[in-house]
Amino acid sequence: MSYVEELLKNPVSSNMRTDPPTVSPSDSVAEVVLKMSEMDIGAVIVIEDGRAIGMITEKDVLERVVKPKKMMDLIQVRDVMTTPLASIDSDKTTKQALDLMRFKGIRRLAVMEEGRLIGIVTERRLLESALIKR
Repeated sequence: MSYVEELLKNPVSSNMRTDPPTVSPSDSVAEVVLKMSEMDIGAVIVIEDGRAIGMITEKDVLERVVKPKKMMDLIQVRDVMTTPLASIDSDKTTKQALDLMRFKGIRRLAVMEEGRLIGIVTERRLLESALIKR
């Protein structure tokens, strides 16, 4: 079995970012953009009543706020976030995560364990891990 085939069998949790950044649906988009900029990230998970309910990405902000020239201070996360949250169970393989992202046309997945958010994984992170570990 090749090196890449071995890596694709690893659980997605082995390459996720733990303690993913989160925001509230009532936060302003301006607050979220600042947080994303300060943390140098492209997405945050939206949490309501202790549950992960969606994600807001750079693309969401560009398409739903900047392009239509809306005021970021006045728009709430709930109005632009992507729902339902695209997620994968922590025990699924890296290959399954990449396949799911390709099928859905997305680049990020929330990683769940027994229904609770434990991380976030990106297509870039998964592909870079294969190159770096080589």
